[in-house]
Amino acid sequence: MDQAYRALLARHDGEDRWLLLQTLLTGPPRRALYGMIGMPPGGRLLDVGTGFGPLAVELAGATGGTAVGVDVDVDRLRQAVALRDLVRASGWGPAGARAGAGGTSFAAGDATALPFPDGTFDAATIRFVLQYFPEPGATLAEMARVLRPGGAICVIDVEDGMSIVHPEPPAPLARLRAAFAELQRARGGDRNVGRKVPGLLDQAGFTVTAVLVMPQAAYGPSSPSDVDRTFLFDRFSLAADEMVARGLLTEADVRAGLRVLSDDELPPRTTIEGHVAVIGRRRP
Repeated sequence: MDQAYRALLARHDGEDRWLLLQTLLTGPPRRALYGMIGMPPGGRLLDVGTGFGPLAVELAGATGGTAVGVDVDVDRLRQAVALRDLVRASGWGPAGARAGAGGTSFAAGDATALPFPDGTFDAATIRFVLQYFPEPGATLAEMARVLRPGGAICVIDVEDGMSIVHPEPPAPLARLRAAFAELQRARGGDRNVGRKVPGLLDQAGFTVTAVLVMPQAAYGPSSPSDVDRTFLFDRFSLAADEMVARGLLTEADVRAGLRVLSDDELPPRTTIEGHVAVIGRRRP
């Protein structure tokens, strides 16, 4: 699977290539959850805010079921189809389209008005999406509608309260990180949504069955060519003009922070990131 992601990354030069980098960075903890989601063999999965479609493709391949990835961005859906086709060409798992196997399809749609009848799916996933929504509960309620009673849901999202770096990053980079988080709040998002997901699921009609922390931790030097550095550089570069326009940073501040990411070799440090995964079942 990661070979397919790298192949797509090599030929994709769009502004959202950071999503593919994120997919590579979060692969191991994401896949560790699959056995807990509770998608039945041959079942029907919905992946909301699918982006390039990694969850939909991987879960359909792992279970032999069918998966539908939904996103409002049709350009990303085209890339998701390209990813699916790369996986098919590799012959990996049921997503390789062998006779009688399950598969993956994609559809344009709004997370708060999904284009499916009530009770269509056996399981649903939403990953790193709720952090962008001013009213995430409305999305979870809509996911409850299209799930059958007893259907499983898995929500994965960020929780900046569990982000630790020691020693602290250089001041220009720290300022850039803080401004990016403030920008997301100004847009109506929430980078501390992870701690709120269990309560939101309960209110949307789900019984919460597990709350998990998905840690990523490392110690070592940091180089500009590292995937996590490339990911941050792409994300912060895209948001640079808006951060300046909103008065969160000066142009000089942005340039200084991006210069650290693109040029500086940083000494060994401990980095810990914690994402929150919550699994539940739709109540009757």
